[in-house]
This record gives sequence, structure tokens and C-alpha cells, in this order.
Amino acid sequence: MSEFEIRRDGDRLEVILLGDLTASVVPVLKPALMSALEEGGTEVEFDFDKTVVIDSTGIGFLIAAYNSLQKKTGTVRIVQASNDIFRLLQSMRLEKRLSVATR
Repeated sequence: MSEFEIRRDGDRLEVILLGDLTASVVPVLKPALMSALEEGGTEVEFDFDKTVVIDSTGIGFLIAAYNSLQKKTGTVRIVQASNDIFRLLQSMRLEKRLSVATR
């Protein structure tokens, strides 16, 4: 079973995480997202509804995605984040840059 799904709606990609965003997921998710972005897209929305844990590799991945899309005047958004994940990203001053919305 895959740990994520990527759906396209025009220029928007929705990355639905089916679990945590950790070092075990990023090596598979990163090339899949890059491939999808090469086909076109300037907006990426990460759905964290089923995500409980995010580690340093996951945070680094989100920052890299943000930086890559900024070069194309694109956006990254996180939706359905738990309060714990929101507070973690807020403590790193990333909640506005990543447009984090809680559940």
C-alpha cells in the first residue's frame, strides 16, 4: 500500500498523506512529486488529515518543496494539520510560509 496519493487538478497538485511524513516516506514521495511538477503545476497542497508525526526529514522536504515552487512563483499549502503539527511548524516560524491550516 502506498503511503500517499498525488492528485492533479489543473495547476494544483494535492498530496494526500496516508500516514506520517518521515524519513521512510520522503525518499519515495520526493521523486513522485518532482515528476508530477515536471508535468506542470504551481500549487501543491499537502493534506495532513491522517498525519500524526513529522520528523526533521519531512520538515526539510516541505521547505525544499516551498523553495522550489517559489522559484516558479508557486505556492505550498498544508491543510488538515493536527494542533501538534501546527505548533511544531509555528515554533519554527513556518506556519505562514507553508500556509498551514488546522483540522
